[in-house]
Amino acid sequence: MKRRHKTLCLLAAAGALTAFPSASSGQDIIGEALGKVILPAVGPVILDRAGGQILEKGLNGGFGKGGRLPGRGGRTPTRPSRPQVIRSQPYSQSVPSGAYQVQPPSDVAPAPDAPAPVDPPENRIVTRPSVSPNPSPTDIALTHVVSAGPHLSGQVIRAEAAEIAGQIDQAVMRSLGQSAGDATLEALRRDYQNRLNKNDPEKARADLMLNHDAALAAAGSRQAWSSIFNAADAADRIAALPPESDQKTLTQAIEALRSELTGISGAVLSGEEIAVIAQRAKNIRNMVVLSEIARVLGAQRRDDLFTRIAEAAAKSDAPDEAITGLLGVGLGTSGSTVTDMQLPEGIPAVVLYSSELNTTPISFVCDDALEITLAPGEMVPLDQSFVVAFQNGKGVVKRYTINNGMYRWVVDQDGWDLRQKTAVDVTLDASESPAAFHYLLNGQPQVAAAGSVMQHRLDGPVRIDFDRGLGDGSSKSTLVTPGDYVVGVNPDTAGWDLHLRPQQGAAAESTTEIAKQHWRSSVLQAQRASLIDPAEAKVDALLDLIE
Repeated sequence: MKRRHKTLCLLAAAGALTAFPSASSGQDIIGEALGKVILPAVGPVILDRAGGQILEKGLNGGFGKGGRLPGRGGRTPTRPSRPQVIRSQPYSQSVPSGAYQVQPPSDVAPAPDAPAPVDPPENRIVTRPSVSPNPSPTDIALTHVVSAGPHLSGQVIRAEAAEIAGQIDQAVMRSLGQSAGDATLEALRRDYQNRLNKNDPEKARADLMLNHDAALAAAGSRQAWSSIFNAADAADRIAALPPESDQKTLTQAIEALRSELTGISGAVLSGEEIAVIAQRAKNIRNMVVLSEIARVLGAQRRDDLFTRIAEAAAKSDAPDEAITGLLGVGLGTSGSTVTDMQLPEGIPAVVLYSSELNTTPISFVCDDALEITLAPGEMVPLDQSFVVAFQNGKGVVKRYTINNGMYRWVVDQDGWDLRQKTAVDVTLDASESPAAFHYLLNGQPQVAAAGSVMQHRLDGPVRIDFDRGLGDGSSKSTLVTPGDYVVGVNPDTAGWDLHLRPQQGAAAESTTEIAKQHWRSSVLQAQRASLIDPAEAKVDALLDLIE
């Protein structure tokens, strides 16, 4: 109680001194006393209000000679006389540690018009949203290429070889059918058809030449017919190889087929047909090599599996279906991966994008200040409404006020223009994924089951977040434009990714493209066969024999 009374008395004395503002040494003494005695009890703010301006010099002196911040024992930081601008330095600087140091007060009072101190802006930490984990595509593939991969590849090779033999047989029957009226050729055609009906690989086509030598001589070069029959027999032998055949056996059988194809000439097979069959034979050889590369990498547990297989697939021009069957997961098309964006939390108010169908970039200005140029296939997200101005390419300047939504740049008969997408359709194709794919669609959890296709329709910008499946918790955030996206593996990261499905254009009818179409159908045929229960297939075959 006595201490409180003493404090109040000193405050009253300080208040009385403010009524007679005159500088003296006594004021300094009183100020120093207040700084040493009263400050620890009442704090600097209350004291400043009580003492008034006349005690400022004395208080500062007394506090600077030993006063401490009440309650914590640390020293009070000083405020600079004018705000300081902090600029980035060309080298890295760490924040100094230790207590704040008290600087001696300045004898010169700041100018009355000194600018007020500027508080630093608030910094935000933008983190990616929490997403459900996805399985590791590397673990899936490394297991598949050693176990199921070689088996499926063997089925593809046998199916393709059988199709090659069938293509040759069709050409032979077509050629023999054009020789109506010739009894010897008609007998050869009948025996050839009977051999095909029985589907007996033990009875080689070349054996027909022993009984129809005269017919073949009349039909043209006997050597040309011999090469055709031998090639079809070689393809049949590949198709009849057991599933456990190793790489060496497959390679030798394929090289025998390719050797016979080089001797085919004449009018039975056209030059284009021979070129396609030769390309198909090269394809199944490449399939053997691809399968062996995958098996070796899988047995060694190599982390670069996807990179090496993608390289080999590009070199061999293998269809995507063949690589998916080999790896157990699909690899996305090179250059089609969606962009990873450091997006703020939530969904942007506006997204502008230029379609891949546009042939040139589009430049425009936002709010008469920010100039942006988008190449075909690019987009820009913005977090607020704005005014966009642009030239339409025909001498007209257009201005639009853009509010929430998704907007697409188009070129029509009047030049460049902007169109709002009132409904955004997005498809996620997980048909090549052997496991469920978890993702966030505008913050809402979604699951695409293995082998499924998910369709979404939204009325604004579409944000997708998903776990890469790398096991380290890394995720990807992206904004997508309307279109079809395939869930596949990015060979560069070995993680899951979304790949924009390219627009299907008219395929060039080249020899390679035709052969690839045959290869693709053989892959699908082998995949269907792998899903059939062998016992069920045998029962079906026996049922067909019942008369």
